[in-house]
Amino acid sequence: MDWSKVTVTAPRNPRPQVGELGLLDYWKLVVASKLLRKSIAAVLQTAVYTYVGRTWEDHEQRLIVEAQSRGITPEELFMILTQED
Repeated sequence: MDWSKVTVTAPRNPRPQVGELGLLDYWKLVVASKLLRKSIAAVLQTAVYTYVGRTWEDHEQRLIVEAQSRGITPEELFMILTQED
């Protein structure tokens, strides 16, 4: 993707909510945050950055395929999808 062709605006909600966690997963998150001496929000932020960083190539391929099926560029589709937020 050519990021120089992408223009995005500030999101309406820059703090998206997470779904409910299972009981054990919740407490693992709490314990991990305490061991790291970070807030739960900071641990979740790191988790999201890690997820996006590790999986973006796969998502970008999906974006390219979807854009081709619509007859537009991936950059255009990226911007369209950000408008739907």
